[in-house]
Amino acid sequence: MAAEIKSPQSLRGRSTLGRWRSPSTALLLESAERRDDEVGVCVLSPPTDLDPDAVVRVLTHWGLREVRLLYLPVGFGSHHWSACRGGGRRFFVTVDDLEAGFQAGEDADAAFAALDRAYRTAAALRDDAGLEFVLAPLYDGEGAIIRRLDERHAVSVAPFVDGTSSPYGEYESNDKRERMGGLLGRLHAAGEGIPAGLPRRDDGSIPSRTTLEEALATLDLPWDTGPFAEPARALLADHADELDLQLRTYDALVPRVRERSDSWVITHGEPHRRNVMVDTRGGLRLVDWDTTLVAPRERDLRMVLDERLTGWDEYISVVGDVPLDHEALELYRQWWDIADIAVFIALFRRPHEENENTVASFEVLRSNLNG
Repeated sequence: MAAEIKSPQSLRGRSTLGRWRSPSTALLLESAERRDDEVGVCVLSPPTDLDPDAVVRVLTHWGLREVRLLYLPVGFGSHHWSACRGGGRRFFVTVDDLEAGFQAGEDADAAFAALDRAYRTAAALRDDAGLEFVLAPLYDGEGAIIRRLDERHAVSVAPFVDGTSSPYGEYESNDKRERMGGLLGRLHAAGEGIPAGLPRRDDGSIPSRTTLEEALATLDLPWDTGPFAEPARALLADHADELDLQLRTYDALVPRVRERSDSWVITHGEPHRRNVMVDTRGGLRLVDWDTTLVAPRERDLRMVLDERLTGWDEYISVVGDVPLDHEALELYRQWWDIADIAVFIALFRRPHEENENTVASFEVLRSNLNG
């Protein structure tokens, strides 16, 4: 029996239901309401290009059989489900798009290898370094932490923890920044117990930069890859000069920061408040470890510290009296701003259609370029 996929038509103001049916398992996919303040959410509906039977088969490697999946419309470039099996235990299932444009590496194979190393690093932080706040993927029964679903997609499974998180944005309180300062201190101090060759090292590269530079060089030609191609070209043209200056400023910062090796630690990469859960006991859990790298500590700190450096005292109380590199903070602010434009330009430079995901992505691109 062929599997059937039905995607929600709209997520605004209501919940929608779709069902995957496979020979062995009935999977219920339910989309939660979209919140308008979650401007970074660009995966709003179940995928239409995945074979549901293949997902079911891959999950058996983790011992997940006869499961019920609830679709979670969160994230960009990845699809997520909660998976419940007999006995009520739940897991968090992620299908990563290896061609989304923001993954490390020049192709899907390189992106898969980078994810494997990132997730294994996170698992080592949890299992070997004893960091209870690291909500990392689980190894399957054969020792794999991520598995290929097809040429474009890969699957990982993590524990499902009940808790709450906030929309993407600035931390809402000094208390949260202070707690995060101490948490990052523990993370950054844990590197000695992790095999040196396991985590990748930040090389300063920006995802989809080549595509962005090609786009900047072809602004005088029409883009015909889909309904948002020409609007994206017009937006980029309006900001081409300032983006070119930003790229040159970033390139000048990279070698100056890289030569200062005393601040390099294992970093999460995106410890903004959306990636921080507060569990039912009030503990903090850090999720989404796909961007884990050895990098200057400021890669993480720039998302936690405010202008008053709230959280810094808590950080150095763990790691000791270390300097804060303000130039490195600026480097990673620039990196984030450029990457957040490049990945969306890459999306619209590829063949695409108008749907909930591309509509939301174009609005994010517009917001990023218009500041």
